[in-house]
Amino acid sequence: MAYVNSRAQYREQRVVDLEVLANIVGQDIRPYLAYLVGLVGLLALPGTYVEDWVREFYASVWIAPDHNYIHYALASIDYRVTAQHARETWGLTALETKIHELCYSGIEPPRCPHDGHLSPVDFVTPCYRPPFTEGSSHALTSLTRPTRILDIVMRKTLLPRLGYREGFARIQQWLVAHLVAQQEFDI
Repeated sequence: MAYVNSRAQYREQRVVDLEVLANIVGQDIRPYLAYLVGLVGLLALPGTYVEDWVREFYASVWIAPDHNYIHYALASIDYRVTAQHARETWGLTALETKIHELCYSGIEPPRCPHDGHLSPVDFVTPCYRPPFTEGSSHALTSLTRPTRILDIVMRKTLLPRLGYREGFARIQQWLVAHLVAQQEFDI
């Protein structure tokens, strides 16, 4: 990403980055990302994807039960980021729906991507090629092209996944289904 002098230029650059992404994947994914205030900007943050840092972050991250802050460690240094600070920094809006709660409500930590509640069939049906009914496979090979692209984008940004590339974990299903349905959720 090029150097920018102002917040307005930075926002314009994020839109350009989304255009570049849409051109690369050959699918217009803008509607699935642009409907949620702040999501495009968050996805277009400059920097390099470093798997070791992502692994360390997710190995140490702790989300406060009330979602007011997260705590994590990188390079043996502890960090705490409040939800308010994150929202102000990235221009995000607080929303009622929390993907993590939908997937993991009532499940005690530690949680893993293979745990959690399945998304309702009628909610995830638009993510899969027809016919998709109760008992259908939730495999990546059954996803529609836009859904597969959104999953790939989310695996490198909002919900990084280092392993299990051949599967569609439950938390991923909730996240991508919300994007496909364009239903708001708390980032």
